[in-house]
Amino acid sequence: MSEQPSQAREQEGTRRLIAGAIAELDLDQIAVTRRLTPAQRFQEGFSMMRLAEQVGAYRLRLRRPELSQDEALRIIRGRP
Repeated sequence: MSEQPSQAREQEGTRRLIAGAIAELDLDQIAVTRRLTPAQRFQEGFSMMRLAEQVGAYRLRLRRPELSQDEALRIIRGRP
């Protein structure tokens, strides 16, 4: 049974995304991360998540300046 053209395009798009992500890997950073304790890895992940929230809230407030920082963060976090 042959693949549908849309499925084939989707799979090719996925392959390209994965190849792009692999090309961006920094092997030195991976080596550093492997030496971290689980608590340090958790803290790194948490820090990245907070940064992403802050950037999202900043960009949302550029479009909707009437929002407070707390309101923008609530929206970004998907909370009612």
